[in-house]
Amino acid sequence: METKIRNYYAVKVTGGQEVNVALMLEERIKTNNISDVYSILVPPGLKGYVIIEAGGPHVVKLLIAGIRHVRGSVPGLVSKDDIMKMISKKVAGPLVKEGDLVEVTAGPFRGMQAQIVRFNESRGEVVLNILESAFPLQVTIPVDQVKPSKKS
Repeated sequence: METKIRNYYAVKVTGGQEVNVALMLEERIKTNNISDVYSILVPPGLKGYVIIEAGGPHVVKLLIAGIRHVRGSVPGLVSKDDIMKMISKKVAGPLVKEGDLVEVTAGPFRGMQAQIVRFNESRGEVVLNILESAFPLQVTIPVDQVKPSKKS
């Protein structure tokens, strides 16, 4: 049995149009019965690019020809390790627990010191008591918007 070569190719697209381009490519694959395309990836952290797993660069060129919002293919290959980094699940925010002192790193409270009142791990949120406020102020923000400053 012959094993087919599968490589990953990056295609430059208009920023914000990645999903639309992927859907148009899928439609073209279905209508033209193109069998050498194995997957189309729209990596969440990579704006302006769509990754195509195909049998060769000629297949990608044929596939993207005339598709709206496609700016062209990027020369060379994307390594499988890079693909795995893009699609693997990231570890959620910093390791914090109730009572820790933290610094807010984003949003309207950026730069302020706070103490963690509650940590909702399933939702990825922390309830903070802002220490620099003139009155008791509790806010709920995503855990990735805080960084530990001192342990209490």
